[in-house]
Amino acid sequence: MEKQKGMERELDLMELFWNILFSWRQIICFGVIFAVLFMEIKYFKDWRTYQTSQNISIEQNMMAGLTNEEKNQISNVREIIKRLEEYQEYLDTSVLMQIDPYEKHVIELQYYVKSDYMFNYTQDTQNDYTSDVVTMYYNYIISGEMSQSVIKTLQLPISQEDISELWAIGMIGNSVSIKIAYPEEKKLEEIAEFVKSTLKKKESELQKIGSHELQLLGESKNVVVDTGLVDRKHTISNNIVYLNVQLNALKANMSEQQLELLNDKLQDDIKGSTTSVVRPSLSKKYFLLGAFVGIFLIIIWIVCKMLFTAKLQNSEEVPVLYNVRLLGEISIPSQKRKFLSSIDKKLLAIKNRKKKKLTMEQQIKVLSANIVLSCKKQGIDCVYITGSEYESIDIEVWDMLKKELSAQNLQIEEGGNIFYDAESLKQGTAIGNFLFVEQRGKSIYDEISNELNLAREYKNYILGVVVLV
Repeated sequence: MEKQKGMERELDLMELFWNILFSWRQIICFGVIFAVLFMEIKYFKDWRTYQTSQNISIEQNMMAGLTNEEKNQISNVREIIKRLEEYQEYLDTSVLMQIDPYEKHVIELQYYVKSDYMFNYTQDTQNDYTSDVVTMYYNYIISGEMSQSVIKTLQLPISQEDISELWAIGMIGNSVSIKIAYPEEKKLEEIAEFVKSTLKKKESELQKIGSHELQLLGESKNVVVDTGLVDRKHTISNNIVYLNVQLNALKANMSEQQLELLNDKLQDDIKGSTTSVVRPSLSKKYFLLGAFVGIFLIIIWIVCKMLFTAKLQNSEEVPVLYNVRLLGEISIPSQKRKFLSSIDKKLLAIKNRKKKKLTMEQQIKVLSANIVLSCKKQGIDCVYITGSEYESIDIEVWDMLKKELSAQNLQIEEGGNIFYDAESLKQGTAIGNFLFVEQRGKSIYDEISNELNLAREYKNYILGVVVLV
């Protein structure tokens, strides 16, 4: 059901079915367009794969013409390039490498495990568990469990490998030290607080091993010069320079054929196995899939268009929505001759197979007789004809209807939409009898409602509604 300002409009499934059938041109067009589109996309992807395979085959043929020494040169150059990329990626992405080694912010936490174990010579004794407790704390800190928890809870954009580079964990006797570094000072403090709270929770769990107390002996925050980090950065930079020198020297002694193979981005390593290359073809499967998707989308569009339309869909809606008599309908043949219009005629014949086929002249005569009889029954000799789409009514049909009504001694006056045309409202109200002519697919539901309500408001008699289809 669809509501339109106080009205409930029922969606006729049979009417929806025929609307879909009469939209066969759009359905075929969308089906063909999407079928071709899907098939071409699949063909394009297969063609790229085919070209890649062809290029690999060409490279294999070129490699076959080289000596073993020349092949080894290419392999060595590729290995150097790979190592250069790894070094450069490490410099660019490693969190440790982003820290200024001459101004490194570090927080150090010093913990001591105070055990309740006491050795008694006069009684049976248990083994000293203190070292086991310290080891458990140490293993927990260096394990992936704590680092993963820190990353997830604080939402740090780093990996566990970065944590292993940023943290330094030490254990001496019953004490454990934790040195934490991070590029952002605020985040560094958050990490330290999280580590302290996590170890506090862990203390209660490890009481199962033996009674003890984990004491935080000291917490210091310093800015230090990390000579080890300085040396590490220099080492990586020197390695990059050295590898570039090697790379340039090897390239200088290579032939054009070797350089061409080296610059090929399609494959890093040439494999000795041969590849069977099949030329791509148009896929029937994707053609049918595309057709199905296209048809499905256009049907959804037709359903939505009918469901949310604001215009009159069929004449049967008039008495249901507006509580007014439907005097009849006139089928107007389309003036535009559409492509394969014979199919539309056959579909229309099937739809109206239970109705007797009448010419437009016959329909007008039957309708006129119905109107005249209704007027005689009510003692009406003059009728004001109007409609919400009065200006767009087919002139030929309009003249034929007026001529037929006049021939049966019924006085006719006509005018525009009374909701917008004050003069038409005055003329119609002066006569007091209204006949409304509406058009399927053009007359708007709210416009029809407005003019009917206005006519009723001034106590006019509404003879009924005629629908042009």
